[in-house]
Amino acid sequence: MIYKKGKFFVIYGSNNLGKSTLSKGIAHYLEWGGFPVRYIKYPVYSLKPTGPQINAYLRKGNPKKLTMFAAQKIYAQNRRDFEPKLIDTINRGISVIAEDYIGTGIAWGMTKNVSQELLEQINSNLLDPDLAILVDGNRFNSGIEPNHTHESLNELWQTNRQIHLELAKKYNWKIINTNKPIKKVLQDALLHILPLLKNRFV
Repeated sequence: MIYKKGKFFVIYGSNNLGKSTLSKGIAHYLEWGGFPVRYIKYPVYSLKPTGPQINAYLRKGNPKKLTMFAAQKIYAQNRRDFEPKLIDTINRGISVIAEDYIGTGIAWGMTKNVSQELLEQINSNLLDPDLAILVDGNRFNSGIEPNHTHESLNELWQTNRQIHLELAKKYNWKIINTNKPIKKVLQDALLHILPLLKNRFV
C-alpha cells in the first residue's frame, strides 16, 4: 500500500491544558486506524545546540540571562534546524502530530511584550501546518512544573491564554474545549483532522 504525502497537524494551547495527552491520543488513534503517523513535541530538546539552551532557559534559571526575544530566536532556530527531518517525514507519507510550533513562540513572546511583527519575522519561511488546533479551557493544576518559567505564575498564564485565543482568530486555528472527558476532546479534534486524511492512498 502506497501513501501520498503526509499531513502536518499542530496542537496549540497554554501549558497545563492536556496538549500532550491529546497529541499522543490523536497519534495513537491514527496509528490504530492504519495511518502512518509520528508525534513530535517542540522544542526538540535533543537537538543541539538549541535544545539544551532552551531547556536551561526554561528550567535552570536562565543562566545566560536571555531576554524573551533572544530566547525566541533560539526557539525559531530549533524549529528551523529540525525542519529537514520534518519535511522528509511528511514526504515519506507519514503524517505528523506536533505539540506546539510557531504559534507557541509568538504567543509567549507577545505575553512578555515582544512585538508580534518581530516574532513573525524570526519564524518566517517555516513550514505551515495543514491544520492547527487550539485547546482552551481552565488549566489542570496537577501538571504544573514549579521550576518552569512559563507555568509557575497564574497571571502570566491567563495573559498567555488570551493571546492564544487572539492568535487563533488571526491564523484560523480550530478551537476545542479541553475541560471535557479526554475521549470527547479527542473526538472533537478528530472531527477536524480525519477529513484531511481522506484519499490517503495512491
